[in-house]
Amino acid sequence: MAIVNDQIQVEVLGEVFSIRDNSGGEEVRKTSEYLNTQIDILKERYPSLTAKKLAVLAAFHLTDELMQVRKDYETLAQILDKQ
Repeated sequence: MAIVNDQIQVEVLGEVFSIRDNSGGEEVRKTSEYLNTQIDILKERYPSLTAKKLAVLAAFHLTDELMQVRKDYETLAQILDKQ
């Protein structure tokens, strides 16, 4: 990871991406590490998939995870509103 002019450079699937970030890059670093870990898990499970298919499958899994967290958040918010 490199920081150049408020842009953090991260590598995902062998590609370098420049992400604008004003907070020092720690969250971008953590995010890219998490994404790479998820892709590596999928790569082990499905070694014949192309990089594009791995990226789409990772995006699908992460979106599903996000939607579940949002659902849980809404449920908790409703419970707290009733108190």
